[in-house]
Amino acid sequence: MIGINNPTLRHPTEAKTLRRALDGDINSANSVLRYLGANPDLCLIMQETIYDINDSRVWSRLLHFLAFGCWQGQHIYPQPVNAAASQRIDRSIAEIFIQDEENNESDAREVILLEALKSEEPQLRQAAAYLLGLRGDRKAIPYLDETIDKGTKRWQLLAVKALASMKDESCGPPLIKALAINRDKIHRKARWALQGLGHLAESAWLQALDHPDAHIRWHAARGLGELGDASYANIISEGLFDENYAVRWATADVLARLGSQAVPATLTMLSQRNLTEQSRQAANHALHGITSRRVQQRLTPLLDALHSPAASVEVPAIAQRLLMELDGSE
Repeated sequence: MIGINNPTLRHPTEAKTLRRALDGDINSANSVLRYLGANPDLCLIMQETIYDINDSRVWSRLLHFLAFGCWQGQHIYPQPVNAAASQRIDRSIAEIFIQDEENNESDAREVILLEALKSEEPQLRQAAAYLLGLRGDRKAIPYLDETIDKGTKRWQLLAVKALASMKDESCGPPLIKALAINRDKIHRKARWALQGLGHLAESAWLQALDHPDAHIRWHAARGLGELGDASYANIISEGLFDENYAVRWATADVLARLGSQAVPATLTMLSQRNLTEQSRQAANHALHGITSRRVQQRLTPLLDALHSPAASVEVPAIAQRLLMELDGSE
């Protein structure tokens, strides 16, 4: 944590530069940004200076730069920087906003960010939501959701990062949206974020089982399977009859891993739905994948019927009988 309770300025030269930047000097503004985009030691010097100066203008300047790439007020634009330096500046600004300090600066930052959420400028709203999300403020979630819908790729990635950091169930639906955007970096980051949510992602995964994109349904089946909760076997098992091969196979793998606890759900599907060749193969894979020898012996008549030319007729009846036997044995 950056210490700010020292009444003296730790870096007098940098403090003068920052003050001139806040007053609108373009060269000083560029110096401040170069520090923030430099190596960790120089970056820390400027971060400490920002806290030592304790000037409320700095928060709006930094937020404005993160959103638009310019120094707010006199519309001072910094000199062009390469992509790596730009990313370091963004990270440095985020660190400055999210660190917990033992003075009223935390409140000052929050006021600036909450006010920016009301802005008519989408990028300013997105930048504020990103920083509030990193600070763990749930009020950012609807705006991060908006960013996923309407933001550029840069802001979509940052929104995913903020959502991933919050560990909140409400972050699941916007992360599903991000998962569906494409198959590149945003997709991967959203997938990792959903995995990181663990059981907090259950509701989002359950809703995603009905997503129009088969690839998202595939992810949903796998995501629920990774949680290992057999209580959702009934809804997961519907994927055995999905029109998409990958979804059916992912569903079968999940049911097999859930083991004997998923057998009633599979039997229910087989007893109630019209069996197709595709669903027959998926169900066979799910049931054969159960490692329990006792369960395999009990399922032998059904497994034989699944390989029969008359499977569409025999399987529902046998599945119903096995279900009744299971109910009677409880």
